[in-house]
Amino acid sequence: MAVIRIFGISLILIGGFLAYGLIGSYQPIVFGTKTEATIVAVERANNKRFTYVYYPIFQFPYKNRTVKMLDKSGDVLENSVGLKEFIYYDENYGISRGFTSVVIIFSFICISFLLFGLVALLHKGNL
Repeated sequence: MAVIRIFGISLILIGGFLAYGLIGSYQPIVFGTKTEATIVAVERANNKRFTYVYYPIFQFPYKNRTVKMLDKSGDVLENSVGLKEFIYYDENYGISRGFTSVVIIFSFICISFLLFGLVALLHKGNL
């Protein structure tokens, strides 16, 4: 019985740690403003695995001014200049391109760890 409780507590701790890490990914989406941004340039950076990675520089209107911002959360092709994309932006939390598959998958993993941890912690019967 003590082993199941320890297992439940460890699952809740891992799920809580994942949830804490995901909060940073959700903040620009929740508190930010959805706007259409244009890629005005790409910045080339060296990468350990690949030869080069190209990060977009977005330009978009925000509160009666034009903002240019480099987004290192994802790369684009070298010839992506001029493309338009919807982004979420907040002055305090930065820029986000929305819900990605990685964020959604880790959200499901976090929720399942928390639920299975609660089930294991509140389990009264024998296995």
